Amino acid sequence: MLDHLAFGGIHTDTRDNGVAGATRETSHLSKSIDRRGFLGLMAAGAVLTPLFLSGCGSNGGASATSAGTATADSSDSSAGGALSGQKLTFVGDDAFAPYRYIDETGGSQKVVGLDIAVADEMAKRLGFTYEFEAQKFAATLASVQGNDKDFTMAMSSNEEREKTYDFTRGYYQPLVGVLTQGDKVTSVDGLKGKSIACTTGTVQNKFVTSVLPDADVHTYDDGNQCLQEVLAGRIDAYVCDGAEGVSMQKANDKLTLGLLDRSETSDYVGVYRVMAVKGASFISAFDECIGQMLEDGTIDKFIGKYVGKDFEWGDDTSAAGSSTVGDAADSSAQ
Repeated sequence: MLDHLAFGGIHTDTRDNGVAGATRETSHLSKSIDRRGFLGLMAAGAVLTPLFLSGCGSNGGASATSAGTATADSSDSSAGGALSGQKLTFVGDDAFAPYRYIDETGGSQKVVGLDIAVADEMAKRLGFTYEFEAQKFAATLASVQGNDKDFTMAMSSNEEREKTYDFTRGYYQPLVGVLTQGDKVTSVDGLKGKSIACTTGTVQNKFVTSVLPDADVHTYDDGNQCLQEVLAGRIDAYVCDGAEGVSMQKANDKLTLGLLDRSETSDYVGVYRVMAVKGASFISAFDECIGQMLEDGTIDKFIGKYVGKDFEWGDDTSAAGSSTVGDAADSSAQ
């Protein structure tokens, strides 16, 4: 069973908070001031300096045709690339700053972020084109499983996921963040006795239920709902991706962000990778390309721009690991 399903003993709250989901048409995007809205407003900040998709200028890469759709510019892709001529779909949440979010600078709407920058660079080097399709987390996993031309990013691998999906090596080392309206929480012990929100099925969700099996954990469809519950005072803490937490805290001075030490989280929250259904033909090429981008400093350049220099790899990329392609080859049939 895939781990995007609710775990035993967790309260799954799916109530509608009035936030319209992003669609692939600009005119249908939610205009409410929710997580997507205030992350867009902060796009001019130091951490999330806006970078339009590289194909919007003369350098090529990928260009956004609407806020929910991005396609690589094949005229500037490598003609001899390993994936030349292939058309893929990148599915994922477009309100997951600094990895993927909507930038409205200049009156237009573009999906930008670390993941988009990495995907654009892979498209340029490998010669493929891609379309970005905005989806919530649970729908993303199902989409990737059902189509061998789909991929997603900012995913950690684990034994359960590797039965169904293939992963590249890691391109980013995340931290686990804790957003509260009270004292800063920087350890697992600091979460004890608190009501906790998580996005259903994320590695942060699984981490919390593993290390605090008796905790009062509430799961929600997306991070926006988790955030609103904390802001409303109904939930004490939102356990989230650390860089996402940085973005949220910078946008709302009511929030306090603590970052857990990797020594407490590394067994549950691994490096972020590109993920596709097991057997997808392009993952090996993606993995090789990411290795080159780690070596030549391209990924650190993107991390420095979108996340911050404190999150860069530097000279040691050993924690990136290796691709899972070929591992447990027959397990997906179970």
